[in-house]
Amino acid sequence: MSELPSGGEDVMLPLFPQLLPGLEVLERGVDEVQIGLDPRHGVVASGLPPSVIEALRSIDGRTTVHSLLALAESEHTEQLRDVLTGLTELGLVSEADPPTHSAEPGVEAGLWSLRSGRDQSRIKARRAHCAVVVRGDGRLAVAIAILLAKAGVGHVEVAAEGTVTEHDVGCGYTDDDIGVPRRKAAAGAVRRSNPATRTGRLVGGDRLPELVLLTDAVVPAPEVVGLLVQDGVPHLPVRVRDGIGIVGPLVIPGRTSCLRCADLHRTELDSRWPRIAGQLAGRPQRADLADVQACAALAVAQTLRVLSPADKPPPVWNATVEIDPYAAKVKHRWWPPHPRCHCGAR
Repeated sequence: MSELPSGGEDVMLPLFPQLLPGLEVLERGVDEVQIGLDPRHGVVASGLPPSVIEALRSIDGRTTVHSLLALAESEHTEQLRDVLTGLTELGLVSEADPPTHSAEPGVEAGLWSLRSGRDQSRIKARRAHCAVVVRGDGRLAVAIAILLAKAGVGHVEVAAEGTVTEHDVGCGYTDDDIGVPRRKAAAGAVRRSNPATRTGRLVGGDRLPELVLLTDAVVPAPEVVGLLVQDGVPHLPVRVRDGIGIVGPLVIPGRTSCLRCADLHRTELDSRWPRIAGQLAGRPQRADLADVQACAALAVAQTLRVLSPADKPPPVWNATVEIDPYAAKVKHRWWPPHPRCHCGAR
C-alpha cells in the first residue's frame, strides 16, 4: 500500500466527487485512513484531523466539492483539498453522473477506469457509441448481451435463430420466454438490463459493428466467418467446450491470426480435425450455468477491452483464454498466424 501523493496544481477537482464503486474510506489509526484494498492502487493518507476524515467519508457523488471542503475545519481546508486532489489524480475519485429521478437501471462502469487508466466519463461515452452483434443460439449469447448492455454498450444486437427452449433458461431467458423466438426474447432481456441500449438490426448504410461475437457453437459457421472477413469486421469466438469456456482468438482481418490459421494449427496436431470441425460447424453445445456465466464474464471483459483500445493488445490477441470453473484454472493458448494461411496477418 502506497502513501497518497500530493496532487498536482493542474488537477481539476470534480464538481460532484465520488469514490470509484467498491472503494471505501477505512480507518487504519486515529489519524490515518486507507482507500482501496489492492496494493496495486490502494493508498494510505496519514496525519489527518477528524474533520478531514469525516469529509472523506462524505464523498458520495451527491455532495459538491465546495460542501465537502466546508466540512473541514477552516485551518484544515487546504489539507482536505490536497487529499481530494491526490485521489483525483490517481483516478480513485471521479465526477459523479448527473442525478436522475428515473427508476430505470443505470450503467455500471465499475473499476474499469482504474484498471485501464482512462477517464470514467470517456469510457462510458465511448461504449455508448459502440455497436456489438452477438451471434448464437444458446445461453452464452443472451448472457453476454445482458452484460454488455449493463456495461453501457449503446447497441447490442442478438442474432439468434429458433425459439427459446427449457435448456436456454437461466442466463437471461426466463420461463415466460419458452417458445418465443430467441431474437425477440434476447432483445427483451437486453432492454430489461438497460432500457437505453438499442437492439435493432444493424443493416444498411455504412454502419458496421465494432465487434461480432460468435457464441455457443464450438466451431463457428464458415459462411458467417467468411462474410465477416470479407467485410473486414473484427470478430471473437466464444464457446463452452465440454465444460471449458474458451474465448478467442480475436480476429481483426489482416492484422491478427484468423480462424483458418487456428484450423491449420489444429490439423497439424490432429489430421482428422477438419472432419470433426465439419460436423460441429454452427451447432451450439449445451453448457452448465456456471460454465456459461464464467465464460460470458471473461468474454465481456475482453470485448470491453477491444472497444476501448489501449497501448497493449488484449490477451485474446492471437490467442485463446480458457477457463475451467470446476478446476479453478485459466489457460492462455497461443495461436500465431499460420504460414500457409493467406489472411495477411504474417
